[in-house]
Amino acid sequence: MNAVTEYLEDLEPVRKLALLVAATLLFAFAYYSFLLGPRMARTASLRSQIEDMLAERDRKTLETARAEDREAEVADLDRRLAAAITRLPDQREIPELLSSISSLGRDSGLDILVFRQRPEAYQEFYAEVPVDMQVRGTFHQVASFFYEVGRLDRIVNVSDIVLRDPNVVEEALVLEANSTVTTFRFLSDAERERLIEQKKIKGEER
Repeated sequence: MNAVTEYLEDLEPVRKLALLVAATLLFAFAYYSFLLGPRMARTASLRSQIEDMLAERDRKTLETARAEDREAEVADLDRRLAAAITRLPDQREIPELLSSISSLGRDSGLDILVFRQRPEAYQEFYAEVPVDMQVRGTFHQVASFFYEVGRLDRIVNVSDIVLRDPNVVEEALVLEANSTVTTFRFLSDAERERLIEQKKIKGEER
């Protein structure tokens, strides 16, 4: 470890920067390949399932008025929809979820420099809840934190990862990591109607 520390301390600033860029690219590639990529695919699949089930439920609910035998199908769809939605927190659970993410950072040994929620972005059936996060710690602590976030039951994506300001502190490479942590919440029918009226849902016909 001493040899590594001495090597890093003796590097020219340009080479330190090149090493950081290489480490960032390697980290980003590994994170995307093993955590972010598969999680984004699962997120997209879950969104599609929820949207399809909502559309099918609405259609069959209308048909129920004309055919009583559709009631069982609608009830089954409601059960499947409820199971899918459990992976998306509702508005009341968002503060608790964000607190859990912040706690994961501290438990990983990171110093949390910035944890700031940005305005929500509304889609047809759900809202994206982005948070700007800046932490400082060792490369291992940062990687451990992102790994634990990827294991949460709720859908949480980490993107726009930037590693910077590397320094050797007590024989460990310490750096800052900036990222965007995004979770999602399901919109109730009442909230959807209100957002449509306010023209805040993207892609909605006006």
